Amino acid sequence: MDKEQQVQQVGTLIDQWLDQIDAEPDVAKLTPQAIQNVDTIIDSFVEIAMVGLDKQPEQWDDQLVGDVMFSRFMVILEADEQTQALYNLIPFALKKLFGYLRDQGKLPNAAHLIDWVNINAKGLQSMFNPKFDQFYRDLTTAMRREGIDLQDHQAVDDFTKLYLKQHPDVGIKLYSDSDK
Repeated sequence: MDKEQQVQQVGTLIDQWLDQIDAEPDVAKLTPQAIQNVDTIIDSFVEIAMVGLDKQPEQWDDQLVGDVMFSRFMVILEADEQTQALYNLIPFALKKLFGYLRDQGKLPNAAHLIDWVNINAKGLQSMFNPKFDQFYRDLTTAMRREGIDLQDHQAVDDFTKLYLKQHPDVGIKLYSDSDK
């Protein structure tokens, strides 16, 4: 199957899943905009995981979920989709998807992934912060310039600490509330 056929097949599957998820009582009672946000989150996640990373639900684990959400998710959203309201719904949407796939027998480790979402909910919701977004873009650029392997978590942690030590004003500005 070529990539275009895979995209179409996954798109059809996502539409079927969304029809079922959107009909669940706790989703159906949301506002139309909130339902659209939930659908955007689920659609984006599944496309990245299944098409971009070529991983079926039974292959999903917490590392994949973290990679999708913290490294790839924001990049594929349209500018008008990047709202705090959408980001606030990420934990809810992911838990609905994982619960639905568990109930369909397609996601054997759904409970573990739902726990991961609960543990990381605040981080998932705060990804929208424009100050943090710019900080992470600058930090990633600096890491690439220095040849840091972005997959090496210890190297990334060490570089981030050094970066903040060398640029204390960045950390202060990042956590100040002066723009509220």
